[in-house]
Amino acid sequence: MIGLDVGSTTAKIAAIEDGEVKYRITSTHNWKDLVEGIDKDDIISTGYFRNSVPHKASVTEITAAIYGARHYFPDLDVIVDIGGQDTKVIDTRNNNFVINDKCSAGTGAFLEFVANYFRIELNELGRLHLRANRIPDINNTCGVFALSEMISQLVGGYSKEEVVAGMHYAFARRISSMVPDADTVVLIGGTVKNEGMVLALRNILRRRILIPEEPQIINALGALKSYI
Repeated sequence: MIGLDVGSTTAKIAAIEDGEVKYRITSTHNWKDLVEGIDKDDIISTGYFRNSVPHKASVTEITAAIYGARHYFPDLDVIVDIGGQDTKVIDTRNNNFVINDKCSAGTGAFLEFVANYFRIELNELGRLHLRANRIPDINNTCGVFALSEMISQLVGGYSKEEVVAGMHYAFARRISSMVPDADTVVLIGGTVKNEGMVLALRNILRRRILIPEEPQIINALGALKSYI
């Protein structure tokens, strides 16, 4: 069997073979490529489009995140799942969760906005952050206000690298306001591959932060683990 996570921007499948997690990732529009030749009764789906794809059963992203993260970190306290369109903070100690889905602040879409402004690839943001000598104070992280702040900081003498770092810290502050007091926080989702954003979160949260080797496939794995 496989777990299939069809999110707002990417689709992922995960399977366990001989005790090892195997996975594939593609864009959401190409999710059919991942399940070619696989019977729908062998698919457990999750994600934004979980009920729009063939499956034997479907589970929510919250359930999938818990099962997937616990595969690697059984004693975790809190999960932060940073997606393209929303961010979910799940307190596994009491099964509470909060979702940031009203604004792009604290989501992958916001970082994509920043990358588009600087005309760079999304995966370049982390490397730019690491070259920053200063971190400007940026407060607005929504749409036109963020654009205005970026321009103001650039005019004020900050470099592109420094403005990117400032945006990461603004992003991290937004997320940290959602995170309850906890000893251990696990970060999952494709956005977690951004090392600059993770560095900002570590500095702001000051907690023990754990990241799976491939954070983008955790919900696909969790969908599978919730069923087997």
